[in-house]
Amino acid sequence: MAADKTELRGLVSSDLATALDAIAMARGMDRHAYVVQVLESEVKKVAHEAMLLSRMLRGNPYMTEPCGGKTE
Repeated sequence: MAADKTELRGLVSSDLATALDAIAMARGMDRHAYVVQVLESEVKKVAHEAMLLSRMLRGNPYMTEPCGGKTE
Protein backbone atom coordinates (compact mmCIF):
# COMPACT_ATOMS: atom_id res chain seq x y z
CA MET A 1 0.00 0.00 0.00
CA ALA A 2 1.34 3.45 -0.88
CA ALA A 3 2.41 5.69 1.99
CA ASP A 4 -0.09 8.39 0.99
CA LYS A 5 -3.08 6.05 1.21
CA THR A 6 -4.98 4.46 4.06
CA GLU A 7 -7.64 1.82 4.31
CA LEU A 8 -11.29 2.83 4.73
CA ARG A 9 -13.72 0.19 5.93
CA GLY A 10 -17.23 0.06 7.24
CA LEU A 11 -20.34 -2.05 7.28
CA VAL A 12 -23.34 -1.10 5.15
CA SER A 13 -26.65 -2.79 4.49
CA SER A 14 -26.78 -5.42 1.78
CA ASP A 15 -29.28 -3.30 -0.12
CA LEU A 16 -26.91 -0.31 -0.16
CA ALA A 17 -23.97 -2.48 -1.26
CA THR A 18 -26.10 -3.93 -4.08
CA ALA A 19 -27.17 -0.45 -5.18
CA LEU A 20 -23.57 0.81 -5.10
CA ASP A 21 -22.45 -2.19 -7.14
CA ALA A 22 -25.20 -1.59 -9.70
CA ILE A 23 -24.39 2.11 -10.08
CA ALA A 24 -20.67 1.41 -10.32
CA MET A 25 -21.21 -1.35 -12.90
CA ALA A 26 -23.45 0.94 -14.97
CA ARG A 27 -20.61 3.47 -15.01
CA GLY A 28 -17.92 0.93 -15.85
CA MET A 29 -16.32 1.08 -12.40
CA ASP A 30 -15.94 -1.16 -9.39
CA ARG A 31 -17.62 -0.34 -6.08
CA HIS A 32 -14.47 1.00 -4.46
CA ALA A 33 -13.69 3.37 -7.32
CA TYR A 34 -17.27 4.64 -7.34
CA VAL A 35 -17.35 5.20 -3.55
CA VAL A 36 -14.02 7.07 -3.70
CA GLN A 37 -15.40 9.26 -6.50
CA VAL A 38 -18.54 10.06 -4.48
CA LEU A 39 -16.56 10.81 -1.32
CA GLU A 40 -14.08 13.06 -3.16
CA SER A 41 -16.96 14.97 -4.74
CA GLU A 42 -18.63 15.51 -1.37
CA VAL A 43 -15.38 16.65 0.28
CA LYS A 44 -14.80 19.18 -2.53
CA LYS A 45 -18.37 20.47 -2.14
CA VAL A 46 -18.05 20.90 1.63
CA ALA A 47 -14.62 22.55 1.29
CA HIS A 48 -16.07 24.99 -1.25
CA GLU A 49 -18.95 25.81 1.11
CA ALA A 50 -16.50 26.39 3.96
CA MET A 51 -14.38 28.69 1.79
CA LEU A 52 -17.42 30.74 0.75
CA LEU A 53 -18.67 31.00 4.33
CA SER A 54 -15.24 32.08 5.52
CA ARG A 55 -14.92 34.75 2.83
CA MET A 56 -18.47 36.08 2.94
CA LEU A 57 -18.90 36.08 6.72
CA ARG A 58 -15.55 37.66 7.55
CA GLY A 59 -16.28 40.15 10.34
CA ASN A 60 -19.80 38.80 10.84
CA PRO A 61 -20.51 37.79 14.47
CA TYR A 62 -21.96 34.47 13.28
CA MET A 63 -18.49 33.50 12.06
CA THR A 64 -16.72 33.96 15.40
CA GLU A 65 -15.15 30.85 16.89
CA PRO A 66 -16.74 29.40 20.00
CA CYS A 67 -14.67 29.88 23.15
CA GLY A 68 -15.67 26.69 24.89
CA GLY A 69 -18.72 28.29 26.48
CA LYS A 70 -22.33 27.41 25.94
CA THR A 71 -23.49 26.84 22.38
CA GLU A 72 -26.97 27.81 21.32
